[in-house]
Amino acid sequence: MPVGQQNPVHSWLQLLKWPGSPLSAKINVMRTQERPSGQPDKIRCCIAVYGCAKNQVDAEEMASRLTAAGYELTGDAGEADVVIVHTCGFIEDAKKESIEGIFQAVEAVKDRPDAIDVRDAEGVANAGDVSTAGTMRETSVPVIVTGCLSQRYPDELLKEIPEIAGVAGTAAPRDIVEIVGDVLRRDRAGRVRRVGTPGRGAPGSEGESIRFDTHLKRPWAYLRVAEGCRHHCTYCAIPSIRGGLTSRPEDEIIAEARHLSSLGIVELNLIAQDLSDYGYDRDGKRRLARLVRRLSGVPGVRWIRLLYVRPDGVDDELAESMALPNVAPYIDLPVEHGSPRILRLMGRPGTEQILRAVERLRKRVPDLYLRTTVITGFPGETEQDVLATADLLCEIGAHRVGVFPFSREEGTAAYNLPGVVPGHVARDRAEYLRRLGLSLSAESAAAMVGKEIGVLLERPSLRPGYWIGRGPHQAPEVDGVTYVKITGQGSEGRPADASLSSPASGAHLTSDTAHAGDRFIRACVTSPGILTLFAHETLV
Repeated sequence: MPVGQQNPVHSWLQLLKWPGSPLSAKINVMRTQERPSGQPDKIRCCIAVYGCAKNQVDAEEMASRLTAAGYELTGDAGEADVVIVHTCGFIEDAKKESIEGIFQAVEAVKDRPDAIDVRDAEGVANAGDVSTAGTMRETSVPVIVTGCLSQRYPDELLKEIPEIAGVAGTAAPRDIVEIVGDVLRRDRAGRVRRVGTPGRGAPGSEGESIRFDTHLKRPWAYLRVAEGCRHHCTYCAIPSIRGGLTSRPEDEIIAEARHLSSLGIVELNLIAQDLSDYGYDRDGKRRLARLVRRLSGVPGVRWIRLLYVRPDGVDDELAESMALPNVAPYIDLPVEHGSPRILRLMGRPGTEQILRAVERLRKRVPDLYLRTTVITGFPGETEQDVLATADLLCEIGAHRVGVFPFSREEGTAAYNLPGVVPGHVARDRAEYLRRLGLSLSAESAAAMVGKEIGVLLERPSLRPGYWIGRGPHQAPEVDGVTYVKITGQGSEGRPADASLSSPASGAHLTSDTAHAGDRFIRACVTSPGILTLFAHETLV
């Protein structure tokens, strides 16, 4: 940390006013239930996840490794014997959310009299026998902090939050069994610190496909194809946290896709720091288009969705691959700004590259849905620059716009740039662009009325006769939902792709009992909304 710079963790603690914040009063600590007599105890782990989809995949990997090592999992920190908080450290708001999550975990296990005595339990790291766990207070439940925040600030976290039993960085998903074992074997005064150089490769890069199968109750999944980034956007700390670009071998990705399909997954959402760079670290060529073509041949996969593609990574080959029938006509293409001057300062692709990318995509996928993100308040930004961003969003026809005020991150090139924009000005500009984005989304939704779209049904709605699903324009967790009126009564006379029984018909098919492959139907949009559409099932 630079001399004279305030400890960022300390600053967040001051802001959150721990431990006197209302947060602690809101925690409902649920006590663990009695374990059945005569059955051996096993260590129960709770994993709390904060941040992006990549962190969610990390958590699935950790869960898989822990269950394979003999641990049990619980979704309630109040029932856990070990709590793992997997954090985000990308921007200021994400860091604060992760800090709050650590406090919630600490409060949930604070002075719990019913915590397991690990010296008498089974299932500790690698051994399955905890007789070597060492001395440990019977009333203590260790909290382990992992991920991006602890990769950036391991010593600050240990100093400022003494309740933390251990910290581990971005390699934690690979090493979680050893990390938990180290924490459980520590003595009373010992605290574990497992933070190395940024990065850890990607899941599966060691010749294994790691997914927590029982967690995937839904009909879609994230599929991470690479880790890290080779670009150096001046505002972004990701390369210093996640390391350089590391692509997974194609065959491993295809094998995982086949495995996910066998579980009933019909939608694969491809994720990486920059999807368009996939394969570049392996042979100096971008291989995303080839990967998409291979994934399109996996039986049972109905939608392949691309999340986060840099504009300068869109070439004719990638655009052509997006025209395949089971590739969703959707792309997350972050433009970040509309001012050529600001884009140069950011180290981002310029407006000409952005416009060329959109033109290539729409030439081959005319009904493309475009999600993008922009940043306001970058150093040196003027009102005219904000208006240029608004013009660009309209010109590219963005359907969804995420807007973020600039977050000044230590260690980045933009940290010391002159022309700092006051925070309240950046927030006001963000609000202006958010309102524009909502207007663009409303126009997009209105244009869909009367159109027939594919819908992936996810769960029954409380509204009788309706199911909740997503159309091709709706990525999971960020783009809202579509309410579909199921018109058939039962499956009699229904086509194969609309074979769901209507909840109104008395079948009451639930999201747990329906096979995901039965959930892909056609529906006609009847009324628009910014984040919610209504549609009626179409019988063909």
